[in-house]
Amino acid sequence: MKKPTQFFFVFFIVFLVSCRKEEPPVKEYQEDKGVFICNEGNFMSGNSSLSFFNTNTKKISNEVFYNANGFPLGDVCQSMKIFGNYGFIVINNSGKIMVLNTTTFKYIASISNLPSPRYLEIISNTKAYVSDYSSHYISIIDPSQFIIKGNIHIGATTEAICKSEDFIFVSSWSFGNKIYKIDSRIDKVIDSVEVVIQPNSMVFDKNNKLWVLSDGGFNGLAYGWENAALSRINPEDMSIEAVFTFENKDLSPTRLQISQGRDTLYYLNGGWGVLHPSSGVCQMSINDNSLPQTALIQENGRLFFGLGIHPSNGNIYISDAKDYVKNSVVYRYSSQANLLDSFKVDIGAGYFCFKE
Repeated sequence: MKKPTQFFFVFFIVFLVSCRKEEPPVKEYQEDKGVFICNEGNFMSGNSSLSFFNTNTKKISNEVFYNANGFPLGDVCQSMKIFGNYGFIVINNSGKIMVLNTTTFKYIASISNLPSPRYLEIISNTKAYVSDYSSHYISIIDPSQFIIKGNIHIGATTEAICKSEDFIFVSSWSFGNKIYKIDSRIDKVIDSVEVVIQPNSMVFDKNNKLWVLSDGGFNGLAYGWENAALSRINPEDMSIEAVFTFENKDLSPTRLQISQGRDTLYYLNGGWGVLHPSSGVCQMSINDNSLPQTALIQENGRLFFGLGIHPSNGNIYISDAKDYVKNSVVYRYSSQANLLDSFKVDIGAGYFCFKE
């Protein structure tokens, strides 16, 4: 017969083992070329995630950051930028940037205390700019040291951000209508121009012209509501060379992208419950004199949310956000708009980042 002390000791050990919290599984990844997909998750739920589509094997892997590290990204995975072997993932509502190794997906570092970061543009080995939804400043970070090293006063919130040589261009989207030109050598705004309300995305074409897509706001917006527009700007003197106005005020175009040759524009067109021949993915040459009247890829009852154009082969990546509660579906089309395949990712897939 066992002694009582021995019995209770054995019972205590069994109890501890049975109550021990299971450690999250950690996977080993070794990925080459592919596409990172930023899944926003639900606001204030902390369930954002990162997916990876291997373009060689055609395999989709979800929750790759969590699976590689055992902890989540944070609240609202907004966008991502690759610099060398590092991937900088902008986590909007958590006010931080998470840095990972783009091959193993292992956590490297985090840059915190950012008000409401949106998009990041790398300028050099020691400098990058981060736009912000709630601050009137752009943050300056060091992408090699993973630290905040300063800021630039804009006087408005900022959204889209893109680079041309030493100059950085940022849009004021939320309650804004300006494009700001920054000289990155001195970290100061040197010029600006007004465009249609709420410029949400921008690209440079092969002629070094800046194209700006404005959604025009929405009905009831205190700042105003007007027809959406696509504008072409000369970045040298910030003059507006052309404005293409959307005929239907309810249309709210977003996600302006450009082809590898930088001669063809793509964007998502539509609006809440708007049925229109141009609802879906629209394609437009930079030499066209008018907006396309029909979509290249029709939305057809889906809820297109994210758009990306592969920089090498021109394949078109589109996410269907469903109802922002169910898992998203990504559709992959050829540049000729032929459906190649589709796959499920996580909630609110909104941004594609290509690893070449």
